[in-house]
Amino acid sequence: MPHAVTQAAHNETDAETAPLSAVDLLTRALRRRILSGDFQPGEFLRDAKMCEEHSTSRHTFRTAAQILVTQGLLRQIPNRGFVLPEFGPDDIVDITRVRGAIEGEAIRMIVLTGIIPPAAIEAVALMHASTLAAERSMLVTADRDFHRAIIAASGSARLKRTYAGLEGEIELLLVQRQGFYGTAEEMADEHKRLINSLKSRHYDTARDAFQEHWEDLQIKLLNPR
Repeated sequence: MPHAVTQAAHNETDAETAPLSAVDLLTRALRRRILSGDFQPGEFLRDAKMCEEHSTSRHTFRTAAQILVTQGLLRQIPNRGFVLPEFGPDDIVDITRVRGAIEGEAIRMIVLTGIIPPAAIEAVALMHASTLAAERSMLVTADRDFHRAIIAASGSARLKRTYAGLEGEIELLLVQRQGFYGTAEEMADEHKRLINSLKSRHYDTARDAFQEHWEDLQIKLLNPR
């Protein structure tokens, strides 16, 4: 048994230090470009162009693109290729509604334990230190990290898996609708209020604060400035 544990740890270390494959590298590169706003909603990522820009094969590109489809960052249109999603009003309402349902279970667990995830506090600090005009992508990342930390603090592996399936669409939606906050400070203050609601150790208080946040975000996304 000890040998099995040692071997498992050894295999895990090997996995962490193993070099990334060409598909992994391209997937990361395309993800960065998508979330940096390099492509417009509805724009197709053409095989030939992507292969030329990334010095890769068509097979590698298509495999990487399929991975991004599973992450919600691309959609595949039969006989046409891979396209960046365009989010309409129904998509926005559905994404934010599902996000709220998942996060509602997470805040219940945080209120019970009284442990505020440090990553959420760090994300708010980053928002406070940022400027909206120059660091929009950084702010979107901070927003993602805040809510990812809330989900992780639930301690539920199933909740984390469910949220991970939605996270790509949430992040892409925020990138595409970058005008939803007037200032970085506004974004930071709103998330600080969420942390304070968790510190209250009162579920109704926390639930109401997060509910207001979800509804306000939905309104902002539906009516970008």
